[in-house]
Amino acid sequence: MINDIIIEKNGNFLLDLTSEKNPIINVKKNVNITIDLLINEDTNLLTFFVQKYAKVMLRIFYKNSSEKLEILANLDEFSSFDAVFADFSRKNTSIKSNVILYGDGANSSFKFATLAKENSIKKYNISFDHIGNKTSSNLEGYLVCENEAFVSVNGISHIEKNSIKSKASQKIKGILFDEKSKATANPILKIDCDDIEASHACSIGNLNENHIFYLMSRGISEDEARKLIVEGYLNPISAYFDEQNANEISEKIKGEL
Repeated sequence: MINDIIIEKNGNFLLDLTSEKNPIINVKKNVNITIDLLINEDTNLLTFFVQKYAKVMLRIFYKNSSEKLEILANLDEFSSFDAVFADFSRKNTSIKSNVILYGDGANSSFKFATLAKENSIKKYNISFDHIGNKTSSNLEGYLVCENEAFVSVNGISHIEKNSIKSKASQKIKGILFDEKSKATANPILKIDCDDIEASHACSIGNLNENHIFYLMSRGISEDEARKLIVEGYLNPISAYFDEQNANEISEKIKGEL
């Protein structure tokens, strides 16, 4: 059974997917809403319809469970849909997100940070489809892999014909802690319109030895230097969450390093 959820007031909203199966969320005109997910271990599908001038912030925090999540979002004129994803589960995770920016001036972003350990497999497939004029999208991700873990990121930004003055950007950065850990990133730009701005950047490799050497020259041990660098890499995602979850994310990162 598919449940319709209508959001007509500003504020914070807890969406419990243990009781709401594959909901369709309709965010009314001018509403500004922050949604936190409570997720079960089934495959979940979220469908959003974001009306004119509405703003949605979707916050997702994976702690220690195996999850599959698919997000579909449809954006009307001058609306926004921003998703932030803190993935610190030791189990396999998979997330797919497709945002359709059909209204002029619509904008969307997807930002994530993940720590993959102990043979876990994490897959991210994030796409944006620009249809309206002056739309914008941003994909930004930071990943750390160790103990034979694997992370794959596929980002697709499609600026369709006549979507003039639109902007799309992608940035993926990753650190590998050992030779058996792997990460792949495929930033893809599909451009069918001339008058646009688009960019992508990708960097995956070992910890920068110059950074480690610099910190060690200041009296910090090699292990602590590595921890400080990784914390600085992953912890900024906590700024998007409320105080309780932000503290838990910070402690989770420290505990896993």
